[in-house]
Amino acid sequence: MIEIYFKNIKSEKLKEIKEVRNGCWINIKNAQVEDLKYVSHLTGLEMNDLEESLDPYELPRIERNEDNVIVFVRSPQQEEKEDIYTSPLTLIANSKYFFTISYSQNAIIEAIIKKGVDFSTTQRSKFLIYVLLLISKSFTKKIKNIKSKVFHQKKSLENVESLDIIDLIKNEEILNQYISALVPMKNVFEAIASGGYIHLFSDDADLLEDMIISIKQSTDICTVDVKSIKSLRESYQIIFTNRLNKTIRLLTSFTVVLTVPMIITSIYGMNISLPLEDNPLAFSYILIFTFLVSLFFLLLFYVKKWL
Repeated sequence: MIEIYFKNIKSEKLKEIKEVRNGCWINIKNAQVEDLKYVSHLTGLEMNDLEESLDPYELPRIERNEDNVIVFVRSPQQEEKEDIYTSPLTLIANSKYFFTISYSQNAIIEAIIKKGVDFSTTQRSKFLIYVLLLISKSFTKKIKNIKSKVFHQKKSLENVESLDIIDLIKNEEILNQYISALVPMKNVFEAIASGGYIHLFSDDADLLEDMIISIKQSTDICTVDVKSIKSLRESYQIIFTNRLNKTIRLLTSFTVVLTVPMIITSIYGMNISLPLEDNPLAFSYILIFTFLVSLFFLLLFYVKKWL
């Protein structure tokens, strides 16, 4: 689906237009091959270069093709599908247009359309930096949410269950995918900051600095959180191991305690001459003796702290 927007310096709001014009923003969501042919016609790019926009596993990078600067990035996935927690977004800037291409609906782009921008769509370098800044901040927000969940789990270690382990593994996988996206994106951001791909204006300095700081912060927080989750998983493993050891120790102790009555009853169950066989109180004596022996072992295990 192709949407075309335009805003100049005098305009207050971002407006959707029907035909392309110099300085417009062309947004393509749920991109199909036919949409890419339209982009190819406007930019002169080969279809082979554009079809990578439809690859759900495409890694972030930046390329220059004549007048076009192509930036492949990834943003946090709003809806988790097929264990993919980031979605690709392609940004193309040239002397006439600014393109955003996503193979599914992108929440960050939709937020820009809804809220608008303070600058003109003709300011393509600023627009590019602004989108990248929003992506970085979106990662930071998602990472902090995961960090909050992990911190909550730390507070209830005594009540940890199997579902907590599953949630922890899932959060670790999400953060690992975030790191896989953030590290190459950091290189992309630094390449843009160098000024070798797009012309940077003095007004872009603050926005560019915020962009670099934000992506570094997201990467660092994500890396620290992964280490924290690994440490928590090891703690969980120790807790489960201790629980298992206690259970095995308890069952072993009861097995030993119950073995004594079993031995005595087995002996007196044999068809041979046995002590007290003619005594009318033999049954009571055997029960008392069995109880005392079992009690002795219980007290011994308790003193040794084996129970």
